[in-house]
Amino acid sequence: MTTFLLIRHATNDYVQAGRLAGRTPGVHINAQGQRQADDLARRTAHLPIEAIYSSPLERAVDTANAVAQCQKLPVQLVEGLLESDAGEWTGRKINELHNTDTWKQIQTQPVGVKLPGGESIDEVQTRMVAALEEIRNKHPDGLVAVVSHSDPLKSVVAHYLNWDLNHFQRVSISPASVTVLSVSDKGNRLLRLNDTGALPKFEKPKPEPQADEIRADATENQKEHKTVEANILHDLNPVSRVTVGALGEPGHRTFFLQARQGATLISLVTEKEQMNSLAQGLADLLARLGERADAPTNVSAYDLALEQPVEPLFHIGQLGLGYDQGNDLLVLVAYALPEQEDAETVDVVRFWATRDQMRALSQHIAQVAAAGRPACVLCGRPIDPEGHFCPRRNGHASYVQMM
Repeated sequence: MTTFLLIRHATNDYVQAGRLAGRTPGVHINAQGQRQADDLARRTAHLPIEAIYSSPLERAVDTANAVAQCQKLPVQLVEGLLESDAGEWTGRKINELHNTDTWKQIQTQPVGVKLPGGESIDEVQTRMVAALEEIRNKHPDGLVAVVSHSDPLKSVVAHYLNWDLNHFQRVSISPASVTVLSVSDKGNRLLRLNDTGALPKFEKPKPEPQADEIRADATENQKEHKTVEANILHDLNPVSRVTVGALGEPGHRTFFLQARQGATLISLVTEKEQMNSLAQGLADLLARLGERADAPTNVSAYDLALEQPVEPLFHIGQLGLGYDQGNDLLVLVAYALPEQEDAETVDVVRFWATRDQMRALSQHIAQVAAAGRPACVLCGRPIDPEGHFCPRRNGHASYVQMM
């Protein structure tokens, strides 16, 4: 069994501007993206990664390098992991394409529909799967990191889970997120999807047990394979307000996600990078719904202020996004960080909000994040009040190996 860490590159100026970068050369991750990549390196530092493969595009290589430096491994470039060829749409703003027939087809029945002068999603899937199968042959029993792009990674998930590729847009892949997929001849398993939080240590599979071992360990195996159940503590449908905020001094701030419905006020502890990924996920989802993430909102500054008392219910481990077409509401699902790795249940809260509320939340996250430590103009990392070590000033370089 090969376990893939499918990683989307960190954010860049094209992503933040809502433009299709396609295969534009020279698009590097920006300061926010560098922080995401550094966080990604920390989240994967404990994993026994055998090899790191990347799309040759700069934003993917930048992200792969952050992981590679921590793992002490080279980055191997694979052409098959490239971003979708956007053709004539390269560099265009997404909101300029919403009313085209091609865009509408891509959102509903994309198979066989090529971007003008570019690729169709089924062509992308074919080359991506071929690349992963080649990597799998080299690592038949290992854990490997693969850094690529949003739609190509969605197509991979659809293939290995035998999903209809026409529905690939239902999957959200945020910048610097990790999707964990185990692939074997006996079947494939999705272990994580669009994960921007802490990752467990994915161990190599144990040898196949003999019949007598199976009988002796039957009870223990049943315990190990229990499905984790969601314990929904609160379901605020809809919220009257939803916001994020930070308390504390720059460099030592604690971030909170907060929402209210009637007399119920819920505050959750979160991480800055989780919020940045949430902002981008909301922008992506709104774009697919034909909305501009940077459009003006009717949400007041009062509704975006943290409300006292801030009494956190739990620390967020994972976040999910969805859309209720019948009620035209976006849903934000927060999963508690489990206290034990083998917990049988996980606490969950859900916030249902309008497009306008979620657009305001996405914009407000950027403001809250920008109010923290200033970024170094050379490396993009935050500058602490106590001082700053910049790797760009000490001859630091990245090692890239062509595959």
